[in-house]
Amino acid sequence: MQRQEESGEDIVIVGAGLAGLAAALGLHRKGVRSVVLESSPSLRASGFAFATWPNAFRALDALGVGDQIRKLHLHIEGLRVMSASTGEIAKEVDFRDEFSCVRRDVLLQVLAAELPTGTIRYSSKIVSIDEHGDGAKMLHLADGSTLRAKVLVGCDGINSVVARWLGLAKPSHSGRSATRGLACYPDGHGFPPKFLQLFGNGFRFGFVPCNDTDVYWFYTWSPSQDGQSSSPLSASMAMP
Repeated sequence: MQRQEESGEDIVIVGAGLAGLAAALGLHRKGVRSVVLESSPSLRASGFAFATWPNAFRALDALGVGDQIRKLHLHIEGLRVMSASTGEIAKEVDFRDEFSCVRRDVLLQVLAAELPTGTIRYSSKIVSIDEHGDGAKMLHLADGSTLRAKVLVGCDGINSVVARWLGLAKPSHSGRSATRGLACYPDGHGFPPKFLQLFGNGFRFGFVPCNDTDVYWFYTWSPSQDGQSSSPLSASMAMP
């Protein structure tokens, strides 16, 4: 049995990831109501952590959640880059600016908790989008319902329905592959608040503590077109 058409919304944001929740919270801080449609039945906790520099913290402060995130994560003091084969230190940098490795699920939960009840509508997957002559967007959902939106904001990731409707180019492969993870030490990991990277022929491995118990790690490799591994030294400050 199909549901009847729902009442319209002024602003609809598609995707309850970091971008979608940040957009909704920014609007809420300005007194503007929005609705976030999320295809999953709950917040998507996929992904692990990411580097957070001063510009990111300024954005979090503007959203009113910066101090919450700071309390839940370590301040990382510096970076050490070493050769995986010789152990020689290639670069060592002390961070003068604010830097933390923020857990993705923690930030999602903090953003979601600041939104008014009912802002996020879970299990709301868009299957198609139509535009009326008055500029309104008609969002057709998988459950048979339809939602009318005056403004549509796409924050629905790499396989974005909104991007496809807009005719944007499909994502292209960067040429680099990666494996990522989060190591949890219930009794504490004991690592210093430093970002460590090891380099070899076409690969890099790194890890950085998020807090006293969780450590984010990654391994990336970049094969070149001729089948030989390319050097990643130019990307030594990056963290996937």
